Order: sequence, then C-alpha cells, then structure tokens
Amino acid sequence: MENQKTGFIPLYRSVLKKPWAKDVFLRTLWENLLLGAARQPYTANFKGHQWPLQPGQLVTTSADLGLKLCDRAGEPASRHAVDRMLALFEKEGMISTAGEKRKGTVITITNYMLYAQKMDDLPAHLAAHYPEHSAAHDEASNGGVFGGYAAHSPAHKAAHFPAHHEQEGNNNNINNKISSSRNSEESRNEATQKFLIRHPEAADGIYTPAGKSWGTADDLKAARWIHAMRLTVNASLNEPKWVEWANTIRLMRLQDNRTHFEICDLFKWANRNDFWKDNILSPSSLRKQWDQLATKRKRSDENAAATGVKGKVDFNNTDWINGVFDEKSF
Repeated sequence: MENQKTGFIPLYRSVLKKPWAKDVFLRTLWENLLLGAARQPYTANFKGHQWPLQPGQLVTTSADLGLKLCDRAGEPASRHAVDRMLALFEKEGMISTAGEKRKGTVITITNYMLYAQKMDDLPAHLAAHYPEHSAAHDEASNGGVFGGYAAHSPAHKAAHFPAHHEQEGNNNNINNKISSSRNSEESRNEATQKFLIRHPEAADGIYTPAGKSWGTADDLKAARWIHAMRLTVNASLNEPKWVEWANTIRLMRLQDNRTHFEICDLFKWANRNDFWKDNILSPSSLRKQWDQLATKRKRSDENAAATGVKGKVDFNNTDWINGVFDEKSF
C-alpha cells in the first residue's frame, strides 16, 4: 500500500527482448529514468534553478545518475559511462535530452504516457491490438508511432489510431529493407557502446569496434614516448598502430604486472644498447624479449658497478621520462 501511494509504472516483459536488456547497468538506468520522470506538469528546483517539467521529463546530471548505479563494491558509475548509456538510449529513440550537462539535463522519455497508465485505461481499440502489452512496450522503448498518444481524449485517440497504425506498417516495411551490411554496422556500434560502458577508462579512439584491443590514456602516452625514442635510432620508421601498441602496454601492465615506468625504463635501456636498439622497436618486441633484456641489463649494471662505472638508473630522477607521466605516477 505504501508503494502505491508513491506511484508506480507498468514495466512490460518485452523489455527483456531488447539487446541492451542483458546489461544490468542499462536496465537499471532505464528503470530509474521511468521511475524518476514527472507524472504531471510541475516546476522542479534543481541546483538553484527552476525547471518547468512536463509528464515524462526529469532534470538531472550524468554524475547524479551515476550515484544510483553502483557495482557490488559500492563504486558509482562514472559520468562518462552514464553519458554513453544515455547516448545509446537516444540512438534507440527511447529518450531525448536538452540542457547543459553540468548544470542540468532535461531528459524526456519518448511515449512516457504509455508507461504512466495501466493498459485498462487505454482505449479499447488500442488494448485489443496489444493483449500481451508487449507491442506497446516495443513501440515505447523504440520511440515508435505512439508518441503523445495518451495526451488526447479517448475519442481523439481512437480517431487517429488507424493512421498511426498505417504509418507503423510503412515504417516496418522500410525497416525490413535494411541491408545486412547496415545491420552488421549497427551490431558493431552496439558492441562498441557496451565495451565503452564496461571500460570508461579507454582513451578516445584507442580501441577496436568490439573492444578486443584498447588502451588507456596513459597506455597511449607510453606508446607515443616509445615511438619517439625509436625515431632517434631510425627517423624513417612509420607511425605505429596506436591501438595495438596501447593494447600491448595495457596487457603488460595487467597480465605481466609491469608499471608504465618499468616498461619505458627497460625500453630506454634497450634503445641505448648497441645490439638491442635495432631489435627492440615496439612494445610487442619488448614484451617478447623482456626476461632476456632484464637479465642482460642486470649483468650490465653489475659489471658497471664492479668497474666503478656508474650504470644504474637513478629511480628518483624522472627527468628522462618528462612529458610521459606526472611525477605523481611513480
């Protein structure tokens, strides 16, 4: 009874058929938007500003939405991750957004009125076409032909429904003619969106469509530094594939337990060695020969120490890597 007093919305089972429904963060965000939207016109006071809202609208920020999307450790979703989820909903035609992201974004849920009332309240003609409620959800979640439908009187709705229904048929015919290549592209885009939601730390553009290879901004910085170092050996070398380089550095960190400092530092040693400078020209070759290089370097340092020649790296001096990482990183 207490729940009824604070309002409710119908949640149609057909939501489970949506490709994004398997993502618990997307599902939860969608439900939060539905539950947080205004049921009737009112003016919201948000961040010191007055926001006139219509049914199906709410004002919020990505950061605030992220606070309600936590993992098992209680860590909230980042603002960037929420932005990507909202972008997916916009692409699907489920919402539209307006306003400044930091000050407040007004989110409008497409066809919210289909969620705001029970099916029994809809005109008999509409209810007869959707006995399982599922088609209504499909159209609502995809921004279909019922936009604004429930805002009119029952008679007005019944009069206009055939035209809407005809338009729906036309739209379906068009959709059926979409080429397999376009479907393939949409699948890739969807895979990319899911990857970016899982890994908001991925550097912009430094990832393959499905996220098989990717790197962070610091992985990319290390890759660029390594490229600059190898150009001192051979200035005619081509620019590398940054995604693959950053991905290799990421794997060295996560799988081999190397730090960015250790990676760059060992490459610097190889780059100054008469033999290895011509053989270690990429993160992949560095990774492949890591153990051998580390052993050679250790022996070189020991020989230098025995002969009184200073050969060890001063790990407190990070001038050599200036421009790659802040000193705080070490």
